[in-house]
Amino acid sequence: MRLKKKSTLLALVLAVILAAAASYYYFAVYNSQHDVFAGISEYKGYTTAQGLYAGADLVVIGSPIKAYKDRKTHISMASTGFIIAFATFTEIKVEKVLRGPEADAVDLTVIEPVLITQTLKGKERMGLEGYTEMKKGSKYLIFLGKNSYGQYSVINMHAGKYNIDGTDPEDMRMSDHLKQRIYRDIKERYLKDVE
Repeated sequence: MRLKKKSTLLALVLAVILAAAASYYYFAVYNSQHDVFAGISEYKGYTTAQGLYAGADLVVIGSPIKAYKDRKTHISMASTGFIIAFATFTEIKVEKVLRGPEADAVDLTVIEPVLITQTLKGKERMGLEGYTEMKKGSKYLIFLGKNSYGQYSVINMHAGKYNIDGTDPEDMRMSDHLKQRIYRDIKERYLKDVE
């Protein structure tokens, strides 16, 4: 009888330890997110608000319709397992078109240079040139270029979208001086009548 109590107690202690370890893993590791270096891409960069505005085929103010986890993504991998290309297709509810054809802004889907994948080590975000995904419920000024398939993608990487309602703290990092300078100029030139 005494041996049965000890083995029951030992099994209970092991179950509690296992449950605690599983909980720690799930909440502290599996649900964590970290950025992964995604390499350097070749793209035409703009260093001024005028250049960015002139280089865009479509400039809109809008918000993502879906949370990131509900968006379509694309990933191309080499036979070795290395990622060759990735993108996220973000549906945007357009509030205002500042440049370009308004007809293109109806049912607008934007290609973002970012991908978030779930791994055993947590969520890994790969964003070209430090790009971070647009957040549902946040309002952005987005500079877009049209590709040969008629799709629009964010131009100028991270400095091609601007959170204008202050709800996305990742969008305007203090270390990104170029983006901050361009945004100040954009506010003076293009957003006077909008905000």
